[in-house]
Amino acid sequence: MTNPLAKRLTIRIMAVVLVMMGVITGAVYYSVREYMLEEAQERYAGVLLRNLEELRRRLSDVYVATHNNLHFIEQDVENPEKVTEHLRRMVSNNKSMVTCGVLYEPNHFTNKKRCLELYATRDSAGVVHTGSIESDRNFYTGWECYKRVMENDSADWSEVYFETNDLLRNGQQRQLTTYCEPLHDREGRTVAILGSDLLLEFLRREFMEDILAINQKYEKGSDHQSYSFVIDRNGNYIMHPDESRMHKKNFFEDARSSGNTIADNVMTNMKERENGAATLDIDGVPSWIYYRTVKHVGWTIAIVVPEEVIFRNGRMLNGIILLIIIVGLIAIYFICRRMINDTTTPVTAQQAALEHELKIASNIQMAMLPKSPQPADSTQQLYDIHASETPAREVGGDLYDYFVRAGRLFFCIGDVSGKGMPAALLMAVMRTLFRSEARRSDNAADIVETMNRLLCEENTADYFVTMFVGILDLTTGRLDYCNAGHEAPVVGGQPLNIKRNLPVGILPEWEYEGQQTQLQSGDMIFLYTDGLSEAENHAGKRLGRSHVQQLASQHTDETPQQLVQLMEDEVRRHAADTEQSDDITLLAVKWLKEQESMQCTLHASMDEISRLQPFVEQASQQAGLSDKESKRLRLAVEEAVANVINYGQATTITLTAQADKGLPTEEAGGGVLTLTIDDDGQPFDPTQGSDTDLTVPPDQRPPGGMGIILLQRMTDSLSYQRTDGHNILTLTKNINK
Repeated sequence: MTNPLAKRLTIRIMAVVLVMMGVITGAVYYSVREYMLEEAQERYAGVLLRNLEELRRRLSDVYVATHNNLHFIEQDVENPEKVTEHLRRMVSNNKSMVTCGVLYEPNHFTNKKRCLELYATRDSAGVVHTGSIESDRNFYTGWECYKRVMENDSADWSEVYFETNDLLRNGQQRQLTTYCEPLHDREGRTVAILGSDLLLEFLRREFMEDILAINQKYEKGSDHQSYSFVIDRNGNYIMHPDESRMHKKNFFEDARSSGNTIADNVMTNMKERENGAATLDIDGVPSWIYYRTVKHVGWTIAIVVPEEVIFRNGRMLNGIILLIIIVGLIAIYFICRRMINDTTTPVTAQQAALEHELKIASNIQMAMLPKSPQPADSTQQLYDIHASETPAREVGGDLYDYFVRAGRLFFCIGDVSGKGMPAALLMAVMRTLFRSEARRSDNAADIVETMNRLLCEENTADYFVTMFVGILDLTTGRLDYCNAGHEAPVVGGQPLNIKRNLPVGILPEWEYEGQQTQLQSGDMIFLYTDGLSEAENHAGKRLGRSHVQQLASQHTDETPQQLVQLMEDEVRRHAADTEQSDDITLLAVKWLKEQESMQCTLHASMDEISRLQPFVEQASQQAGLSDKESKRLRLAVEEAVANVINYGQATTITLTAQADKGLPTEEAGGGVLTLTIDDDGQPFDPTQGSDTDLTVPPDQRPPGGMGIILLQRMTDSLSYQRTDGHNILTLTKNINK
């Protein structure tokens, strides 16, 4: 049997272990990486230093031998035979030196040709040969090193070059660099230069041997291997494993083409004869380059080590560690699953029972909510309504309700603070209170105030409820409402003006203020809980109250069901896969009655009373009211208007008659005739009743009070509202079939 709790706990434990192992693996990886980098730096820097010292030793041998013999050659500079003997001795005594020569200034000897070169050289067999070259051509005066030494009268090393010599086997070329010093005669004039050639073949041989030994010992199995190269002061390759680059390619140009700031720094260091190390992409391979400069000649010796070579062993070690961790995680998973499953089986059974009970509670809660009515015939339908509720958990704390009583639609929407079972229980209590109070009262503020008082008496858990209660007169379209800290509904595409009342259940003595507004036929009232406007996506962005209001205003022609469905689709699109965090409840009401009304406007003068009789008779006739009831209604209207004129200090009185033969009532089955008297006078509520005692003889009663009694007896119902500085008195007469 699958144990969901054991599975969830195991997954969570595995997630924690996986994170810990990941952190440990990462720490090990970077520690090993740093160690491998340091170890590689020591290894390759050591090779680099050995090669550098060997090069310096060879250069020093040539330099010392040349400098030490300079004085003797200067003593015999005018005697070519003795100079030649000095040169033979220098080459014979110095293994690093392959050729030594003296280049005289043109026309120095009058008995010889223009240019004269004396030399001694060692052939491939090690035999030293001497000779001279005379020519009328300036065959060496254009040599850059010759010009620098003569112009500056100071020693210098030449650029690296290849030389073909007849004494070499098979016409081989050899790579040389020449150390040159100026020669002076006895008067101190510079008359020639002394040059000693250093054969650079040892660079390739010794460097390659060292790198090959490292390749075989440390770099087996790698796709790329380390190598060394030498460049001159201008970046030209003197030595490189790829011989096609020697004296033909330039390291600075290769590095500059990468456009890398590090490459620029490396070139600057090399030009300034500094040592260092850096990471570069060389020939498309990420590599470390270690370099040191030979200051006397301006060369740079470098070793290029691909990163793959440096970190290969570290990656292998981390791969082994990772494999061990994976095997360990698999073992931990099955061990934890077994142990947790054995431990939590009783808990799982209890959880299953609780989930079953919650499911039953959810079904009961959904069953308590009213179902949207089936659409009636279009000629009789006075309103359309649709609602939906989507709890964030098994049970929710939102509520909505509606029903019709005495030609009025009573509806509400609410949001209980908190979530889960406590909120669901309070939701059921609030719906019961709403039904109970709405059966007894026709005033939205009174309903909310009574619910608040009763909830405060019983509520000890500091819960409260935001609510909106509305009463829609299906005959006139008049909406009486009270908002208790809830989201403002959208009516006719615009947010409804609401008073700042406290939510229900906070202060028992709070006096709730009601409001009224007039709907036009086809107006939609859209109500929602904050779970809609505060729905968040994966980035934490809310859907927003303004977006909800904009959508509602753009779809005023839709049916309530279509508008509710549109809002549900929009919140799903916005939230996508983000888990719902709050209950979402939607309610839409549309008033559909086509009004058939008559209107009459009077000046507040008794001379205008005569206009009431034809207005009331015509309205009664159109409504199908009997003559008797028409007269009774006329008397009530005349009495009400007379009271306004005499006592209300009004200036204008507007009468509106409206008949609905299709709206059944509890008292009669034929419809209702509604007559509304609207004036701008002083506040006066005639529905409060009269304290006149009819058992007292007329001559003994105090004056006044009979007009109110007349109004009550001549009509079937009276209602009064004070709205926007106007008194609104509504008189209704039932139209009997």
